[in-house]
Amino acid sequence: MSETAKKNEATKSTAAKTTASSASSGVRSATTKAASAASDTKSAASEAKDTTGSKVLALRSKAKSGGEMLATVPGKSVHIASTAWTVVRNRKQIAAGVGGGVLAALAGAYSLGRVSVRRGQGPLTRVTGGRF
Repeated sequence: MSETAKKNEATKSTAAKTTASSASSGVRSATTKAASAASDTKSAASEAKDTTGSKVLALRSKAKSGGEMLATVPGKSVHIASTAWTVVRNRKQIAAGVGGGVLAALAGAYSLGRVSVRRGQGPLTRVTGGRF
């Protein structure tokens, strides 16, 4: 082989190495970018999963508290109905008690009014009850 052929072959070899090196670095760069994109996608998916999970937990707790509130409704309605039935059943006693209270209040007001209207009287008139 001649000297020129050796130089050409060395140049070709160097060019092939340079091309291979640049291609290799290009592949490395593309691989790095792809890995970075995959990592970003994975972290975004993880964040979405966490957000979705927290929203699901919040909805689950709201549904549970709503169910507990609805579970108390029948008990409350039974309590109200039993109270209403007790009032209806004992209406006569309730009316008598209210009537007695009204009569007592009227009697008290009448007696207080009679005392305040009295004129001043002497001792003899008071002893005899106003007859003399």
